[in-house]
Amino acid sequence: MDERELQSALEACEREPVHIPGAIQPHGALIAMDENLQRVRQVSANLESIVGVAVEDALAMTPERLLTRRWLDQIRTQLDSPNRYGALMVSLRIGGRARRFRLLPYRSGSRVVAELEPMSGHPERWLFGALADWQTELSGYKTRDGLLGALVALVRDLAGYDRVMVYQFDEDWNGSVVAESLSEGANSYLGHHFPASDIPAQVRRLYSIKRVRDIPDASAEAVPLVPAIDPVDDSPLDLSRGILRAVAPIHATYLANMGVAASMSIALHLDRRLWGLLACHAVSPNVLPPALRDGLRAMVQTACFQLELIQAREEAVLIQRANDSRDMLVDQRGEFSEPEDIVARHGPAWLEVFRAGGAVLLAGDRVATVGKVPDAESIEAIVDWLGKHHSGELAWSSNELGRTGLAALCQPVRAAGMLAVPLPIRNPRHAWLLFFRPEKAETRVWAGNPEKAVDRESGRLSPRQSFESWKETVRGQSAPWRPVELRAVTDLASDLAVLIAAGEISRLNQRLERLATSDHLTGLWNRYRMEEAIDHEISMAERYGRHCAVIMFDIDHFKRFNDTWGHDAGDEVLVAVARSVSAQLRDTDHVGRWGGEEFIVLAANTALEGATCLAERLRVAIEALLIHDYGPVTASFGVAVHGENEQRRDLLKRADLALYDAKEGGRNRVEIAGD
Repeated sequence: MDERELQSALEACEREPVHIPGAIQPHGALIAMDENLQRVRQVSANLESIVGVAVEDALAMTPERLLTRRWLDQIRTQLDSPNRYGALMVSLRIGGRARRFRLLPYRSGSRVVAELEPMSGHPERWLFGALADWQTELSGYKTRDGLLGALVALVRDLAGYDRVMVYQFDEDWNGSVVAESLSEGANSYLGHHFPASDIPAQVRRLYSIKRVRDIPDASAEAVPLVPAIDPVDDSPLDLSRGILRAVAPIHATYLANMGVAASMSIALHLDRRLWGLLACHAVSPNVLPPALRDGLRAMVQTACFQLELIQAREEAVLIQRANDSRDMLVDQRGEFSEPEDIVARHGPAWLEVFRAGGAVLLAGDRVATVGKVPDAESIEAIVDWLGKHHSGELAWSSNELGRTGLAALCQPVRAAGMLAVPLPIRNPRHAWLLFFRPEKAETRVWAGNPEKAVDRESGRLSPRQSFESWKETVRGQSAPWRPVELRAVTDLASDLAVLIAAGEISRLNQRLERLATSDHLTGLWNRYRMEEAIDHEISMAERYGRHCAVIMFDIDHFKRFNDTWGHDAGDEVLVAVARSVSAQLRDTDHVGRWGGEEFIVLAANTALEGATCLAERLRVAIEALLIHDYGPVTASFGVAVHGENEQRRDLLKRADLALYDAKEGGRNRVEIAGD
């Protein structure tokens, strides 16, 4: 199959309307009503076997008669509550006796849908103990592998699946199995890769709407809706928010080819983005009690919180190493440093921090290098290419330069990856910081040949017939650049820009002085100006025996503003926070942007109680911000009061540790630094 045929088939696969199958799975029943809950518009064909009411009778009934007024009132309340996608536990009389159901109500266009699943006679009371134990154990897991290994083992033990695995997406939406628990005799997919087409875009979108997909019996015949099309607006029923949505035929075939009779998947979202799936497989049908399924979802959700903390700690280590290098640059402020001097002094440390093989600092006509980099002519050509294909002050990166216009320029030094960031100075076209990474050849093990066959008549993808290991050697790629590295290199570039500009200021003119003392976006003092102010205030405090305090704060989950609404939205949030905080300060106080989404306040002649009250006032002011429809804006605060003979760096370190405690403690809070 050629590239054009494959792309056409992939696009057709992504247009598959999996959210409107017109049918449900047979282990439950469905009732669709008008939005006012006055009329039954559709029901599943198995309604009588589940709730004891014939289809024809149900369609002629009012919802109140079918479900009782009590449960209709509960549905109305649920749909209007903050937890409007939660389920209800209801009891209906069928054949003279009460039966318990899990009722999931949700809106679908102009309809309200009620999905009913029978519940066992006794609640799974033991599940509460399992959830409590899991919650207690979570904090003990300090690594991703340890946490995910414990999660898959616990889920398999509780739910009885033959294979439970964690499936992580890469930047191209290919998946790989990073944790697994197996019953005896089950095939292992640990370390195997799966192509993005196995979980196409429209299916991934569904996992952002409904986090759980449960298929108790993949071979069970789907139950159609009656009537098939809504009689009022002639539209199919969107089941995206439901749990009973019928299995797409292509997915049923996929599972059968894999030897899977039952499956359940729970989405793992990190930083509001689909990170992966907890995928469960059984070789025979496996109908989970609804309460157990809900409990497993809660376990996965808490695991995601812990995974975010683990990743935050790992990122904090890299940020700290980068900041150590930045602190050394800060110590050079006031000196005029040539690019060659800067790279000679700091370049080796940069290569270690950013896992690079070579680096280039370009400032005007000065070029300084360390490690393996292209020659001077190629560097000039690379910068010209970046000037034409990249704009703004954000970092540009690629871990596969062979797919860009830079392939020939980087080939002589076998560089497969590059991270480039413009220095925010007067002429950014000729001021860049570049890092190069060598090729990292990889033998990738796929679960079956990822080249799926295309049906020549229909032009559609067909599921793989085999999931036997299929090895592929991947060349021409470097280790990928992580988002935290892009943020760190951007901050480093800002520091370099200030350092270089400060030297030019001392030689040339006053025009660049603002760049050395103010943040270009918010207009606040920058890190260097704030450090000068802190040093001065510490001197005054020690001379006159008075107090002073620093308050460090960081916008919570700032990355989601950039990822969801774009970097312009992120800039708006930064500016709004800067203005809000500035409005709360006295004339003797100062606020500055410390870097990225982090700010610092210097409160002169202020003791601990006053500084804590000020931090809380700032927290409330930020929480009250309404910026378009971007959602809530909150910040975490760390407060430190200057101690006797304490140096600036120690004071800032205590404030930073308090800020870290505030983030670990749940964010949107104020923490006070210890001595």
